[in-house]
This record gives sequence, structure tokens and C-alpha cells, in this order.
Amino acid sequence: MKKQFKKNCVSIKRFNDFNVWISVMIQEGGELNNLKKGGDKVAIYVGDDPIIKIPGIAFPSFENAIEEIIDKSPLHDKKNGKNAIEILFNGLYLGIRVWSENNYNSQLLHFKISFPLLKKLREVGETKFQIIFQQEILKGYTTSTVKVKQFLEQNGYLKLIRDFF
Repeated sequence: MKKQFKKNCVSIKRFNDFNVWISVMIQEGGELNNLKKGGDKVAIYVGDDPIIKIPGIAFPSFENAIEEIIDKSPLHDKKNGKNAIEILFNGLYLGIRVWSENNYNSQLLHFKISFPLLKKLREVGETKFQIIFQQEILKGYTTSTVKVKQFLEQNGYLKLIRDFF
């Protein structure tokens, strides 16, 4: 599905909605929430808020994001002459779709994406997201790699669940 429309003064070339909350978009250059003007970006939105932007802090380049997120995914398909932005967009779309269809299991999506999305989803007011968020933080901290544990500690996720235990 290809659509053209404006959002936050950025031209959206293509987007996919997963449910009423999450969408992935390719945004053509321009200003994106006070970032410097520049080239295309891939953004993952919850509602009207861009939660993950690539390139951005978590993933400084499309190549870095593809290496960390897409290349390690069993769902990855780099063929058909697609450029980096299309590979990333399609990989994120498929990955987030699988993640959401499997009850937001943080082991099915890169931790730099799954935890920020769950954090924002818990704010939509549905109790299920608060419960899933807490469970995924605990599961991530007890069973994941050192990188995931450090991410959870450094970004304050453990503080968010202390009140509940």
C-alpha cells in the first residue's frame, strides 16, 4: 500500500499500520521533530508519536540498522534489488507484525525497538500493555544477553517495574 500525505511537515512515502497504535513509515527528507533537515528516515510510530527513527540515536545509519535488526532475522529477504531503506522498511514491518501477533514477545524483535514500543504502548491505557511491559522487562533482564540487561538498566526500565514488586 503506497500513500502520499503530510505528517509533521515530512512527506510520507509509504506506511503500514499494524493495529490501531503502531505504524511504520518511510519519510522523505525535511524536518522530523526538530532533527536537522536531511534525507529519508524510517520511523516507527505509536499513535502520532515517532518512537524509533532510523537513522537516529539507537541506529545511526540504515546499514547499522539492517546489520543489527534485519540480517539476524530468520524472516530476512534482501533480494529483488531493493535499496537499504526498502529492506529496512519491509524487515521492520514483518518483524513488528510477527512481534505483535505473538503477544509482543520481546525476544522476537530487536530490544532497542521492542522495549521503547512497549513502554509507549503501556500509555495507551490498556491494562494488557502494562502487564506485558512488566513481564517483558523481567523476562528480558533474567534470560537475555548482557547487552539487553545493560540497555534495560541504562534506560531506566528496571525503575519502571520496581513499584510493582
